[in-house]
Amino acid sequence: MASKMESLILILLFLFTFSNGSITGGIAIYWGQNIDDGILTDTCDSNKYEIVLLSFLVQFGCDRQNKWNFAGHCGDWSPCTKLQPEIQHCQAKGVKVLLSLGGADVSAYDYGLCSPQDAKNVAKYLYDNFLSGQYGPLGSVTLDGIDFDIEKTELYWDDLARELDTYRQNKYFYLSAAPQCPTEPKIYYLEKAIQTGLFDYIFIQFYNNQQCAYSTSIGTSWLLQSWDKWASLVKSNNSIFLGLPAAESAAGSGYIPPEVVNSDVLPHIKETSNYGGVMLWDRFRDKDSDFSGKILPYVPKSNVLLQTVTAVSDTIFN
Repeated sequence: MASKMESLILILLFLFTFSNGSITGGIAIYWGQNIDDGILTDTCDSNKYEIVLLSFLVQFGCDRQNKWNFAGHCGDWSPCTKLQPEIQHCQAKGVKVLLSLGGADVSAYDYGLCSPQDAKNVAKYLYDNFLSGQYGPLGSVTLDGIDFDIEKTELYWDDLARELDTYRQNKYFYLSAAPQCPTEPKIYYLEKAIQTGLFDYIFIQFYNNQQCAYSTSIGTSWLLQSWDKWASLVKSNNSIFLGLPAAESAAGSGYIPPEVVNSDVLPHIKETSNYGGVMLWDRFRDKDSDFSGKILPYVPKSNVLLQTVTAVSDTIFN
């Protein structure tokens, strides 16, 4: 067991690393829905992103054939093993790579769960094929987690979260959710799942919903009110991310100029105890706009991580 002095040295080295620049940059990006995203390795080599979300597994559940769509990056509807070295390259750089489930409510994306048993079956499929290191559709990879970008059907997502949680008792992986920003009258699609408290990251979509998104007429007031509501709703160990479109073309509404994000939004949200960072939709738009590059110096990493370090030091020295 490490001595208190050794533990102190480790904590100081951690904080020294943060003080030399890595305290900024808590940005998550969705990749895979446009061939002009560029290759995955280039995404990670940009050094802008902490998390990359492979989007999407678009068909699963209720005895459907499991299918994904990566918009021409590799063989959609067939094994995509060419991504194995790219995923492993990203992970070697410290970038977390998660598989995102679901996507937009369009006819080509046919997903949903039929029962708690169906959720159990889907969880096993996800673990065996993407999280275990066994050979699967993306090769022999161990992804860092699963993202729920669910935009239709309300049923059994909480069961899926619980079933996935049983698989990470021995080897931890992350769970994330990407709900839309409205909380009244309820959180659409993912309310019960989020209430489980099992999601490490919650990427809240502050766009395409006028009642909680930025607009030139209202400014940031509704967005910030919604953020504060979310901060009070989720557990303190769940990091909440500000989900934004990386360009005006990326969403129907809710685009915020990066200078407004830096001056009017980040100073408020980064004080929230469960602040996690910024999520952007998507890599294709971000490549052209460099939205991430414009906000990166102002985006601190997760408060939850810093709180964990503080808690560890308190445990050691008290």
